[in-house]
Amino acid sequence: MRTLLKAVCLASLLSTLSIADDRMEEGRRYLIRGIAAIEMAKSDKELSGAAEQFAKATQVAPELSAAWYNLGSVQTKLGRYKEAMHSYQRYLELSPKAEDAPKIRDEIIKLEYRMEQAAKVTSLAGIWTGHNGWTYTLEMSGNHLKLTSDRRPDDDDVISTYTLVGKVPVSERLTDIFDLEMSGVDLSGKWSRNGFQADKCTIPPDGGSVTGEIFYDQNKIVLRYTRTKYSAATQVNVFDDFCINVKVTDRKSVEETFVKQVQ
Repeated sequence: MRTLLKAVCLASLLSTLSIADDRMEEGRRYLIRGIAAIEMAKSDKELSGAAEQFAKATQVAPELSAAWYNLGSVQTKLGRYKEAMHSYQRYLELSPKAEDAPKIRDEIIKLEYRMEQAAKVTSLAGIWTGHNGWTYTLEMSGNHLKLTSDRRPDDDDVISTYTLVGKVPVSERLTDIFDLEMSGVDLSGKWSRNGFQADKCTIPPDGGSVTGEIFYDQNKIVLRYTRTKYSAATQVNVFDDFCINVKVTDRKSVEETFVKQVQ
């Protein structure tokens, strides 16, 4: 009976070892495929295929430390910092005495900092208030920032007059867009405003270059650009009113402050 029991245990052990060898071989296969995907990638954005292969390697053979290391490296390049930290931590658990272990521990600290900075950038998205109380929606995509306002024109855009009446408000809406790239706290890009009607007169589009800064601690953005102000005169007529003239009355450099609205 004991001999039979030993034989059964031995057979079970050999079977387990065989399954483990098969898993490691399959995991290694995915690991090599991931390395090939890295070699084929022409930019960091094309590394998602490599991440998929390394992830499969860790699923098939969780004890394959090289797969966790490579997965963490690719996740870092893709900006998936939290996932990269987990992958690197698993690598260290499997290979605590590896020659590069101190370097990986330092990399985890760097990833913590990057996550904090990424959270700051993400927090910019939302509703902001700008010049004259205009409301802007801020959208984020990587380092790209877009401020958009759909509003009514005011006296900084145009002074519209009607003969016999004088100054009149402009009812048509316009769109302000600040299309910006962020480098640290510095901003640069373009500003644009579409053309619109001031009664019978057509006000042309406006726009130009923009520079500025972000003040995270104050929830504030400061932008500098050049804005054009117009005057528009409409003539009353028995048959049909018509535009007398449109002219530039001012073109000045402005420094505008935007403040994020607290939700």
